[in-house]
Amino acid sequence: MKDAIDKRNERERIARSIVKRSNVIYTSREELERRANEEKHQQLQEDREAAEEVVRKLKEEQNNKMAMEIQRLIADREMLERQLETGMDATGKRRMSGITQERVEAILSEKSKQLQDLIAAHSVEDSPKSQDMEETLPADGGADFPVPEEGHEDYGS
Repeated sequence: MKDAIDKRNERERIARSIVKRSNVIYTSREELERRANEEKHQQLQEDREAAEEVVRKLKEEQNNKMAMEIQRLIADREMLERQLETGMDATGKRRMSGITQERVEAILSEKSKQLQDLIAAHSVEDSPKSQDMEETLPADGGADFPVPEEGHEDYGS
């Protein structure tokens, strides 16, 4: 426990300390929040562009069912984002409570994860690297050395 003398000594020690301007950051909390929101919106935009690319590829391959599924996920995610930004429920008539907002955030993160999984699955399937890997694997199960035949002296007993 500090008494009045200890508090005075600490204030004097702090007053004599040198603060370097290079160590002081003049960024407000609002600025940090704005930057975080910009990064979040940029990431969401990149995800949307990737999803649209996958939808375009799927439509070219005549896989309309999967393309419709991805488009539905994109629309659901955008609706939930608008709800969070405005703070209004799905009807737009009432404010969301804290519990409702948490549920919307949970559903939004689930939809985003599903969308990213679908994008990753379809971008991996289309990539030439996966086809090259299949071609380079040996057909004999990967044995790089010959297996000695039975009755041969190298074959263990």
